[in-house]
Amino acid sequence: MKDGIMLRDPTAETSSALRDRVPPFDTLEDRTVALMDIGKMRGDEFIDRLEQLCSERGISTRRYKKPTNTRVAPREMINDIADNCQAVIIALSDCGSCTSCSTHDLNDLDKKGLAGVSVLTTEFEQAFESQKSSIGLDAASVYVEHPLQNKTTEELHRSAESAFDDILRAISIEVPSLHTSKAA
Repeated sequence: MKDGIMLRDPTAETSSALRDRVPPFDTLEDRTVALMDIGKMRGDEFIDRLEQLCSERGISTRRYKKPTNTRVAPREMINDIADNCQAVIIALSDCGSCTSCSTHDLNDLDKKGLAGVSVLTTEFEQAFESQKSSIGLDAASVYVEHPLQNKTTEELHRSAESAFDDILRAISIEVPSLHTSKAA
């Protein structure tokens, strides 16, 4: 072998390397959580209930809504979330294109230091896993029952309620209990 010649193994890697995500916070106290509505029909009803549940537990939130679910969030929105929030909940993906765009949004916010989670329907678990592998982010996700569009508002709210603690655990180690006001 001559000096300066290097041989490389041409075989494919057996697994992709995923970048660790921003870890969950110890607590959400004194932090603001962005609730990003991706613009899917009926997703706002799910986010409405998440916002109420956060309020009941004393968690500060800010609402954001993407103009369309078929594109990534506008740069201005990503920057506003990063400037004003420390964590993000992105909801609610129930198809392939919105899953892809939401995963890119989650990656962009993770790179800006936000702990985040994407909420998707069970039908798109494999799509999310595939997308996060392609992007290279070991992203957090919580899944709710598919489909959404034929559910009543009450069913969407129950879905949000049943997923809520898992959603919080994805962004915070300590899951706050129900916020109770002290009697005077």
